[in-house]
Amino acid sequence: FASAVATLEGGVYLNVGSAVILPEVFLKALTLVRNLGHQVENFTTVNMDFIRHYRPVTNVVNRPTFGGGKGFSLVGHHEIMLPLIAAGVIEQTG
Repeated sequence: FASAVATLEGGVYLNVGSAVILPEVFLKALTLVRNLGHQVENFTTVNMDFIRHYRPVTNVVNRPTFGGGKGFSLVGHHEIMLPLIAAGVIEQTG
């Protein structure tokens, strides 16, 4: 997982529906690769869940993008939101 996070520069990380474990693992992996000298500053994070939880907003949206990048928190049903995101990506890259 950390090797994937090390290549996140210019990319996007989606946290879909994990309120505890993955936000912690993501922040720890990001801290690890930054401490090893990888430049991971300009990327986008998205937390998506049915309700807004403290940990994912802090560890996925706010802390990782503090020095650069953008973080978004989307609240809604996954079966609606994921197809909308996919359609938007296809439209923009298309």
